Amino acid sequence: MAAIHRFAALFPALAIAFAQNPAPPSGAAAASNTVIRIDVNLVQVDAVVTDSKGRRAPNLQASDFEIWQDGKPQAITNFSYVSAKAGAGTGAARRVVQAKPVKGEPPPPPLPPDPTEVRRTLALVVDDLGLSAENIPPVRDAIRNFLDEQMRPGDLVAIVRTSAGMGALQQFTTDKRLLYAALDRVKYGRSRVGTSSFGAMSTSTSGVRPRGEGLFYRYREENLEVGSLATVRFVVNAMRGLPGRKSLVLFTEDLSMIYQGATDEVKANAVQQLSDAASRASVVIHTVDPRGVVNYSPVAADDIVGVPSSSRRVGRAPAQRSQQVTNTQQGMTEVAQENGGLFVQDGNDLTGALRIAAEDSDDYYLIGYHPDASTFEERGGQAQFHQIDLRVTKAGLHVRTRDGFFGDPGANPPLEHTREAELSEALQSPFAAGSIHPRLTAVFSNLGRTGASINALVYFNPKDLKWSSEPDGSRKALIDVAAAAYDEDGMALAPIDTTFPLQLTSQRYDEYLKKGMIWGIHFPVAKPGPYLVRAALRDAATEGVGSAEQYVEVPDIENGRLALSGIVLQEAAAQAAPAKADLAQAPAPSEDITAGAARRSFRRGALLAYGYQIINAKTDAGQHPELEVQTRLFHNGEQVLDGKKALAPAAGASGSQPLMADGRVALGANMPPGEYVLQVTVTDKLAKSKFNTATQSMDFEIEP
Repeated sequence: MAAIHRFAALFPALAIAFAQNPAPPSGAAAASNTVIRIDVNLVQVDAVVTDSKGRRAPNLQASDFEIWQDGKPQAITNFSYVSAKAGAGTGAARRVVQAKPVKGEPPPPPLPPDPTEVRRTLALVVDDLGLSAENIPPVRDAIRNFLDEQMRPGDLVAIVRTSAGMGALQQFTTDKRLLYAALDRVKYGRSRVGTSSFGAMSTSTSGVRPRGEGLFYRYREENLEVGSLATVRFVVNAMRGLPGRKSLVLFTEDLSMIYQGATDEVKANAVQQLSDAASRASVVIHTVDPRGVVNYSPVAADDIVGVPSSSRRVGRAPAQRSQQVTNTQQGMTEVAQENGGLFVQDGNDLTGALRIAAEDSDDYYLIGYHPDASTFEERGGQAQFHQIDLRVTKAGLHVRTRDGFFGDPGANPPLEHTREAELSEALQSPFAAGSIHPRLTAVFSNLGRTGASINALVYFNPKDLKWSSEPDGSRKALIDVAAAAYDEDGMALAPIDTTFPLQLTSQRYDEYLKKGMIWGIHFPVAKPGPYLVRAALRDAATEGVGSAEQYVEVPDIENGRLALSGIVLQEAAAQAAPAKADLAQAPAPSEDITAGAARRSFRRGALLAYGYQIINAKTDAGQHPELEVQTRLFHNGEQVLDGKKALAPAAGASGSQPLMADGRVALGANMPPGEYVLQVTVTDKLAKSKFNTATQSMDFEIEP
């Protein structure tokens, strides 16, 4: 029972906040590490080559290709064949394996991704501004099947709605929990397409009534389509600094207004701008029409009661609807063709369509040439678009590549070496790479009086900083910190952007080097939902940076359903010195006295203690809960320990007050070092079966 009280003391310690008045870090372009280059020294494009049956042709040489720019042949100087399949690398992708969930339970989190492990980067963009209500469910089902069956180790994936921007649930991740949560929010809303793909026929019109009538409706449609394309381009730009073979799959059933309602010059410019952005970001764009094989004949929704089927009004409806589909597909065809992708249509297998688009990234050629200096000369103060024509000389083969690029060598500006730009880039990156290696521990908790909150500890090793020696023997360093909790719409909750001057005596410096340093952050939470907590650190002396993130699902505790807080991990032998209640009151990072809770790194053979809160547990007539606990431990995606179900040792008040629970896991002396995930599932025997289970997970490391 004493252990429970020690964990109970840790939660309020995590909950004390700093007094901050920060501004969110400004945006900055990510440094490019893409495979495509467009500059004064090299123009390099990617290409997919297939035979008449759609099979890849992997054994071609540079001599089998011809490349033309603006109708002039170019000498191929760079040539390679790349395989992005998971088995094509070194096996490093093992680290990003996510354990298969137990049936009926959410999957435990995967390990943090490493850019060297990423084989494919996929943006699944659902154009909910351009999909009918009847086609949202099949699109959602196809993406769910991809997550369940097709997503590979080494896949970095984002699910983006054109109506929502890139919030916490639209980030690129390997974490299926985040992706499933994003998918659950794909719903029909303010679409420019109605509840069905076609407007209904009416006895009051001469044929098929349009989906909307009048200038206002047309203006609304154009604005929503511009919004869809703006989201696509925004996602393309966001993918610029990401690794792997990059693809964007757009599910839509209407890209017509911007093409039909604009002049040829505007059309061309819209397509060229997107094509240029995709080329520089090394993103292939596929478009998928979810309508499948379309029935153009009258249906139940058509208001044609009393109208003979032989009438002219009914007879011309199929032709009108066929033309409507052709018009809406025009933009889909152009976007795919001019960005090296596929336009998938006329099939009732959306799962197969998504598989085709995703696997198109598996194998490709990189072909480059040295452009003429005039390529990057402006005309009338504007960069010119240059057409690319790539041909394969062997008979029976087909090549697919990009349409062209703008001759602007400065379109991919390097990252500014400023405090704001470097912090922003680190904060936005899905990777934790850098010269500083922070660890972020963020947990949801409900303390009753203060309400729900996300409490976080940022751990870092002082050895990662450059310390100056002062005449009095003390050490000094200067560290910049940016952090925020982002909600599902991308809004930053209590963003932090600050600088800490650190000064330690020689004795304290030696102690901190052994134990590390931590900084506490407190985010009050006003509404339930998913949050992505991110923190970035920068050493002002070296400009070295590092970042970390953690996904936190804040449950709706007002609905009375069972919920768990985040899990706090500590080494049991060290709990005699628990975290102090005034831990987060210091104005700057301080010594790590959390017994490993912040660092989450433990030695082999240690006894690992974990604690968490149980919220909304039901009680019997004697005010006693009846709870069971299932504990599982995963390593490299495989379950290595399965704790027996037992009555949860809970303590605390009944009713709305959370209960404290704890447990133990012995780390065997022979357990291999590396990253592990602890998963705890609590079952409330007194609750209704539909709401009687809650699950939480936390990852940690076993040291070599």
